[in-house]
Amino acid sequence: MNALPNHTALKEWSSVVESLGRGDQVILLRKGGIADVSFGVEAERFYLYPTYFHQGETEPRAQVPITHWCEVVSTWTTRDHDVLGRLEPFVAIPRETLEARFRFRSDQALHLIAVRTFVLPAPAEIAFREAYAGCLSWISIEEEIDVEGSRPSLLEAELRAKIDLVSSELSVARAGSAAR
Repeated sequence: MNALPNHTALKEWSSVVESLGRGDQVILLRKGGIADVSFGVEAERFYLYPTYFHQGETEPRAQVPITHWCEVVSTWTTRDHDVLGRLEPFVAIPRETLEARFRFRSDQALHLIAVRTFVLPAPAEIAFREAYAGCLSWISIEEEIDVEGSRPSLLEAELRAKIDLVSSELSVARAGSAAR
């Protein structure tokens, strides 16, 4: 079995997990959850734990399907609101959600995490545990999930091109902020 050594999972909206898995999105934008004191990248490789609460589902599921895992490629932080408009084409969440994530905890920077996403060969159904509940970003799942046979959602050249576009947009935004 080839499992990630730390059992770390990032809780993220199921629509974002799907977008990462299709290769439509290569960045995560985070400030953490209500239960997080602050946010930081806790692991260089992590599973994606899909959440549905903010998408209309109110009850936890008995089983949660883990279908993807990620590897951190690059990270940035920003406090510049103008960056949101530049990043909107690169994420699956709507502008009003980007705005809400940016405004949440105004004393903290927004973390942008470029990731290489891998699709598991088959979904791993894990049991929901109370420790996984609540508005927190990172959890440690108890199950061993075999990542052997996973395939990247994008070829290396495609991934690099998308990350370079994001980086370029961030550079333009920084230059614009510096000029003001």
